[in-house]
Amino acid sequence: MMIETKVITPPEPIPYPQNKVLKKLYRIPILLFRLGLSKIFSKYILILSTYGRKTGKVHHTPIEYFQHQGRFYVMSGFGTKPDWFKNILADPNVTLQINQKVLHLIARKPETESEWDAVVAFLKSSPMAELTEKDSLNTLDKPEVRDAIKTWPVLTFDATEETCPTSLETDLLWCWPLILTGTALALFIWWLCQSKDKKFLCVR
Repeated sequence: MMIETKVITPPEPIPYPQNKVLKKLYRIPILLFRLGLSKIFSKYILILSTYGRKTGKVHHTPIEYFQHQGRFYVMSGFGTKPDWFKNILADPNVTLQINQKVLHLIARKPETESEWDAVVAFLKSSPMAELTEKDSLNTLDKPEVRDAIKTWPVLTFDATEETCPTSLETDLLWCWPLILTGTALALFIWWLCQSKDKKFLCVR
């Protein structure tokens, strides 16, 4: 009699971006960062910069992170499919940006039990996991689950003096005068339309 063994896989709280619309949607933090609005998401999301494994060009990716005792951790919720993870396998030198803080580091798998304890704490504290994988959070301390977690695509980072990818710049600050002017104009037009509608109703 064959006994089926359940494979314990990383939580996948959101669908893998298989079309251009989802890919653009997932990159909204990149736009916000370039506009100088990184504080909006920097508590949970950092900007990871990697070297493309095929082109060598720098790629910037927003990704959820966890910090424990001064060490940063990230996890791929889509297994080894994301390009950023494949890029790191080819070249582990990366740049992390948390708000305006820039760190040049080298990626590696967690090694010590204390580091894996931090990974479990990461999973327990993740807002995405809390929303979508709430029932699974109670099983994270089981030995078989902890053993499975050690096979997941989890990374931590060490300092390095090697050359790392260039960081993402806040190069869209110049857009704010246009955005504010456009918003003010739109509000003014809306106010005029509302005023005309009220006058029309009064005349009637």
